[in-house]
Amino acid sequence: MNRFEQASPSPIKYVSRYLPIVFFIVILVVFFILLGGVSDDTLERQKQSLETALEHDIAQCYALEGAYPADVKYLSDHYGLTFDQDTFVVQYTFYGENLYPDYVVTYKSGVSFY
Repeated sequence: MNRFEQASPSPIKYVSRYLPIVFFIVILVVFFILLGGVSDDTLERQKQSLETALEHDIAQCYALEGAYPADVKYLSDHYGLTFDQDTFVVQYTFYGENLYPDYVVTYKSGVSFY
């Protein structure tokens, strides 16, 4: 071998050159997967919190006024119920002043979890 010729690089040097980049990409992918899981958990907790607030405000309205509220807007106006209307839909069914209403909290269509 001539002293000015270079030997072909070994595969170990080739792999070790790109290993930090591959490692960084793997860490980045894992981070985004975990971030999506946190987002799902946060939305579920917000939904549970809204359901609890609805239950509390409906009961408080009946206790103070002797009648159940006719709609969610009444709860918002008189009892301070607030929620993200871009994320959640409250389907509220009023049966009468002396019958407990039905309500279902769902995610609005198009809500992205990631």
